[in-house]
Amino acid sequence: MVKDKKIIIYNKTEVQDDIGNWVTAYQPIHPGSLWAYARQLSQKEYFAAGTAGYKEDMQFTVNWRRDIKPGMLIYYRETWYVIDRVDTFEGYKEDLKLLAKEASKAEIPPADEIVPY
Repeated sequence: MVKDKKIIIYNKTEVQDDIGNWVTAYQPIHPGSLWAYARQLSQKEYFAAGTAGYKEDMQFTVNWRRDIKPGMLIYYRETWYVIDRVDTFEGYKEDLKLLAKEASKAEIPPADEIVPY
């Protein structure tokens, strides 16, 4: 598997604005972009996830990190995705498989709530 795609992972957080008020913001968990393997789930995988109560349609594989959790957002090719599950592949600290669904309009952060790393 070749990690030849660029993604940005965002975490919802609280930051201080210019006048000191705490506001909700979406901030990347890393500087720049992460290299990732990205693919759409097969029909078999899609329906298997659906029977378990998930609505996943994309899989991203990145190098292992301890700070990625379900609910975070992925920005990939001008589309937003919500991480549904994080698979650590049998507990090894090599790769993380991120199973995600395309974000609904309500889940996409407004441009003024996205802050730099």
